[in-house]
Amino acid sequence: MSTPEQNKAVLERYYEECLNKGNLDVIYEGATEDHISHGTAANGKEGVEHLKEWVRLQRASFPDLHVTVDDWILEGNKVVSRFTARGTHTGDDYAGLIPAQGRKLEIPGIVIDEFNDEGKIVESWFSMDSYDLATQLGAFDAPPA
Repeated sequence: MSTPEQNKAVLERYYEECLNKGNLDVIYEGATEDHISHGTAANGKEGVEHLKEWVRLQRASFPDLHVTVDDWILEGNKVVSRFTARGTHTGDDYAGLIPAQGRKLEIPGIVIDEFNDEGKIVESWFSMDSYDLATQLGAFDAPPA
């Protein structure tokens, strides 16, 4: 059975290697094949491939994406990470809707990850203020005259 500290180490590697450096294959080391992700798609999405694609899309929009964990809470088989994501929207349209305008993004969020006995993530709950994100990216700005 994995310890809370071992589970945190899995997430530290995920944040640094996958989110910050773009090494997407690290996802296979830390999550189960049937991982369930809440908050990255309506009604949750199953499968490690969905998680990998979600990270790929974030990095495609924000090539300089950097996520810093501000707080860790370890409780049994769950790890909570309160983070701040920073980046510059110079890549793809965000969510296929918001065109890149070179705007800086700095937004907090929280993830709760649940681990199995082998130390792999089986389910994740992701929360971030989508309105704040869209506002920072200029989604609600008036179009040029």
